[in-house]
Amino acid sequence: MLAATEAVDLARLFLDLLIVVVAAKVAAEAVERIGIPAVLGEIVAGIVIGPSALGVVELTGERGVSLGVMAEIGVLLLLVQVGMEMDLAELGRVGRASLVVAIIGVVVPFATGMGAGLALGEPGETALFLGAALTATSVGITARVFGDLRALATTEARVVLGAAVADDVLGLIILTVIVKVVTGGGVTVGSVASTIAAAVGFLVLAGVAAVFVVPRLLDVIHRTARSGTTLATAALALVVGLALLADVAQLAFIIGAFMAGLALGRSAHQERLAADLHSVGGIFIPIFFVLIGVNADLGAMLRPAVLFDAAVLLGIAVVGKLVSAYGAVGIHSDRLLIGIGMIPRGEVGLIFASIGLAEGVLDDELYGALLVVVLLSTVVTPPLLRWRISGTAARGPDDESVDAEPERGWVVRVDDEIVLTARPPATDVAQVALQAAALADHGHPSSSLLDWLSERRGVEIAWTADDTDALLRIVRRGHPRSIRFLDATGVLERGVPTIATALARRRGDPTELDPVRVLRFPTVARVEQLLADSAVEPDADRLGPLTTLTLAALATDVLGPDAGDGPVRALLDELAVERPGDVVHLLGSTDLLQAAAADLDGYGPVQVRHLATHMATAATASGAYLLAVASDLDHRHRDGLDELDRLVSDLLRHPDILGSGAVDLADDRRSRAAALVDEPAAIERLHGAPIDYLLAHEPDELARQARLVEPLPPNGTVRVAVSPDREPDHWLVDVACRDRAGLLARLSRSLTD
Repeated sequence: MLAATEAVDLARLFLDLLIVVVAAKVAAEAVERIGIPAVLGEIVAGIVIGPSALGVVELTGERGVSLGVMAEIGVLLLLVQVGMEMDLAELGRVGRASLVVAIIGVVVPFATGMGAGLALGEPGETALFLGAALTATSVGITARVFGDLRALATTEARVVLGAAVADDVLGLIILTVIVKVVTGGGVTVGSVASTIAAAVGFLVLAGVAAVFVVPRLLDVIHRTARSGTTLATAALALVVGLALLADVAQLAFIIGAFMAGLALGRSAHQERLAADLHSVGGIFIPIFFVLIGVNADLGAMLRPAVLFDAAVLLGIAVVGKLVSAYGAVGIHSDRLLIGIGMIPRGEVGLIFASIGLAEGVLDDELYGALLVVVLLSTVVTPPLLRWRISGTAARGPDDESVDAEPERGWVVRVDDEIVLTARPPATDVAQVALQAAALADHGHPSSSLLDWLSERRGVEIAWTADDTDALLRIVRRGHPRSIRFLDATGVLERGVPTIATALARRRGDPTELDPVRVLRFPTVARVEQLLADSAVEPDADRLGPLTTLTLAALATDVLGPDAGDGPVRALLDELAVERPGDVVHLLGSTDLLQAAAADLDGYGPVQVRHLATHMATAATASGAYLLAVASDLDHRHRDGLDELDRLVSDLLRHPDILGSGAVDLADDRRSRAAALVDEPAAIERLHGAPIDYLLAHEPDELARQARLVEPLPPNGTVRVAVSPDREPDHWLVDVACRDRAGLLARLSRSLTD
């Protein structure tokens, strides 16, 4: 009987988990599509499935405890992500302005929030928690809006992000102190001082381990491990271990998880670990946010007293962060923009509120009021930031003086910092950004360089072929920091908007768990690897211009392998490519080669000859082969590609079989066909026909088809011409129409019918 009861409870737990996970993902997908942070959708989903609405999930009994444990795991993983995304070196470089803004942004909301709590008649412990809950700033939400608007390089963005990171550190210390003081049963100078000392001591010791010990330890594990999951398991063990050490030091678990994230973020294996931990976090973190909504009492949140408390706390939350912008002294910046960027509370504010509820410091009404504050501050910030950034985008310095470009370029790397060597004109924004991006893999841009670029973020860019050459050199090196720099400064959006749109589409892909991978161009990287691989050594005279090959690979990465000629030519126009036809021809040859390799048994000598004739040159054949191999990710057709490459290369090396003789034959057929038609448009069509098409048909067939296709049939119109063949009882059926998906299948079915 006991076993049956346990089975029923376990089944119900699984059902609750299924409801929570599905509701979280459905809600996140829905709100992300309209530009609202996923976390808000997950909270609303919790309210809907919780006791406030449908009541299908309740946090009672053992099931509630089990779901709560999963939510706590989600909080740990959330703090790991915050730590991994934090760049302490960058925080140190943003300078005094960010630190002062952060301190004001913590002190003012904390003091006024605590005062408001006392004024509302709450006990001292509750007032302390209210003040602490208003201190944090959401790094993720603010960074996302600045990134979407290509304004991450602005002075204001750097100040806000630096201050938000400092806010999180200060907020975590405050949270740790207050939780210990509240649960310890009293507030004394000694208890506060000892808790602060313990928190700071733990942060210092864990920080030293994060910088000097953990990265080396992970390197050793990576070199010696035989299992592919050992490194990720070690990272997770580090997270749990530091969380337990924080608890031993009588600090919050999340402090340890945060420091573990800092350590993992400094590892050489950061990208791989981020992907692994993001996969786990993608399940557990939404559970935490959904349970916040489940815990919320919607009825209590809508009571006039709760709404009044929420209005008071929201006013304090907004004003406190707007006031913090006055700490940005000594820099030229938009203080209102800085203040707006500091408003959202986001995930950290929710953690504060949930801990207060769990510790019994906050009742349901105050918890609901804080939830309203977090939701509203998170919702209103993105449109306010967009409004302010868009309104100041065209702002730039007046009457600036410029210099001539030095011989070593507009920027150089001094130690690990990229600095301007002179004062460039605004028209050279693209050149300056590309030169800096080329150095960004082993250096970071100076504040003066970022300020110069951000002040000219409204300048239009006239992209040139020289800019494309510089971009291709950067793309071949494949370092994500270089691409991130060009994207964050808005240079790609203004110069090559198709590439910027592709990166934005990748960032919005919910299935992409690795934030670094969206900045890579995998086909370009694989082609580069093939060129460097000893197993693939195309002759130098066969390779042809590397630029054409790289452009074709870049077009594949940006537009996808099935992009038509129109989108490819539009991208090449943005890149100011002088001979776009060469790239289009290479991509078309690659498609033919891939199709042939997939059906090698159906390719005889005649078909191979046509394929070689279409490619025409050894350079095109070599480039098509490399692109095809780079696109064959599962190596299903590698043998076929190798065989076709050998056959085509042999044909291209014998001009007596293919080459000038084939060209002469094609020209002869073109001339004879043109003599059979009178229409100028049909004659022009024959003059533009590709050589393999001319070699595949006799002059009378060429003439008949040219007459049928001119003028071009409108969309939806199909022209059919039937004529007797040379053999008795045989007929030739010619069809002319616009291309569309599944056209060949439709024609085959029509003939069969």
